[in-house]
Amino acid sequence: MNLTEYLFQRLRELGVGHTFGIPGDFVLPVYAVQEQVGMPTVVCAHEPGVGFAADAYARFRGLGVALVTYGPGALNTLNPVACAYAEQSPLLVVSGGPEMALRRPELHLHHVIKTFESQLQIYREVTVDAAILDDPATAPETIDRVLRRVIEAKRPGYLEIPRDRVAAAVDGPSGPLREQSAAEARPASPGALDEAVAEIGAMVAAAQRPALYVGVGVRRHRLTDTVVRLAERLGLPVVTDLLGKAAFPESHPLYAGVYLGALGDPAIRELLDDSDCVLGIGVLATDLGTGFWTQRIRPTARVMIDPEAVHVRFHRYDGLRMTEVVGALVDRLPPSDRTPPRIKDGTTAPRVPAAPAVDAGSAGPGLIRVAEVIAALRDLDQSRYSFVTDVGDSWFIGLELRADVFVAAGYYSSMGFAVPAALGAGLAEPARRPFVIVGDGAFQMTGVELATHVDQGLRPIVLLLNNGGYGMLEAVDRPRGYYERRNWDYPALARSLGAAAERVASAADLRAALHRADDAPGAYLIEAITAREDLSPVMGRIRQHVHSAFRIQAAL
Repeated sequence: MNLTEYLFQRLRELGVGHTFGIPGDFVLPVYAVQEQVGMPTVVCAHEPGVGFAADAYARFRGLGVALVTYGPGALNTLNPVACAYAEQSPLLVVSGGPEMALRRPELHLHHVIKTFESQLQIYREVTVDAAILDDPATAPETIDRVLRRVIEAKRPGYLEIPRDRVAAAVDGPSGPLREQSAAEARPASPGALDEAVAEIGAMVAAAQRPALYVGVGVRRHRLTDTVVRLAERLGLPVVTDLLGKAAFPESHPLYAGVYLGALGDPAIRELLDDSDCVLGIGVLATDLGTGFWTQRIRPTARVMIDPEAVHVRFHRYDGLRMTEVVGALVDRLPPSDRTPPRIKDGTTAPRVPAAPAVDAGSAGPGLIRVAEVIAALRDLDQSRYSFVTDVGDSWFIGLELRADVFVAAGYYSSMGFAVPAALGAGLAEPARRPFVIVGDGAFQMTGVELATHVDQGLRPIVLLLNNGGYGMLEAVDRPRGYYERRNWDYPALARSLGAAAERVASAADLRAALHRADDAPGAYLIEAITAREDLSPVMGRIRQHVHSAFRIQAAL
């Protein structure tokens, strides 16, 4: 077995069925081995698409792989890898590299930056482990180490294969790749699990208004089914954080909504801010996810179970794995017959946020209002789709849906995520049809990956919201010339890429187009003409918050 065959065997063991990449000279021998072992690669239009597609694939499958060339290929992939690191996605970048025999200071090879190790040093900033496979004797151990770190930390890793090491002979695997046990990773104090579970159980039992707060870590660590059992066992209403949207199935009767502090639904805010026991699992506190730090969850009511530690009020238990703690809670806490508390409007969970009102003056003639977009999307059978959204109002419109599968670059907020990410989602979860919500600015960055969808036989529905510019930036600032984008003929572009397409400018036409797209046998793009100043409810509250903060700062 050679070094590269070893790598692909390990990837197969971890559930990888595709890689994503663009061939280039330094990585061509790796592509040849991949072809020989029968693992397909999805060749994308540009490396940012490679990275975003592999990231989304990782969010579904537990590991995604980007296969790129040295220099321009790997560095073009860097921004999606940074996104994956920020959002806890297990993405592996495999880069070809110059031969070890040629790595001498007096030789200036193309694609080399400053030194032959510059690329490795750069990737160390956005990965949990990075290595050059320069020694065949240690390569299997290094591959296993990097892969183990990626799947345990749920963050990216990097492997570089020099061209003269691709076919180097190595020993085959001595056994399956396994995760470290809790004791190997960071041993907890004896009895810590028992004490933590007992303390959490006492808090939940004594609480009058307990609630479950679910974060992105639940999805990354594949805990959704266990957390559903916990919620059902304890009879708790469930709220997710912004990144954790759909980490708990939104069709479930205990699901209430997404928490956004003062920027979100007041009734959802009441569930957590007024709770006397908030049981948080895998929550990542971010500025936007906390409503720009407007959350008011009381420290004395807070339990936070994280991958590295458990916090109960002001106590901290180190060395406890989140999976072990949640499993122990399900096994040990007694079932409850409590009824989820009533929320502000008198209903119990689940709660579907009220549709935003359609203001007749919020958009001009021949334009579709955001409220009308939300209403049309809600009428779809949302269980059939993997919803993938880009940043800005595309994302905030998606928050108004009750989706069991929802993917977005919510924390890192990189434009251009959605169309290539839907490619990874479609291949990782073929039973669901990708549904993309994207703005015109983001589509101009990576929308040509629609052609890759067509090449792979996928059937995405792409809802392109065209307001003629960078609407989110304009909303938090003010109208400026550099926020405007020249209109493209998006339907014509989509047709040239192999998709069916149409343009709509009324709510009735949008609904009819969605039905046509649903019936279409292939990829389908709908360009919906919307007003620049018409915003989703969340985006409107963000604008108000930012403008208010600027006014306060100006007055100081």
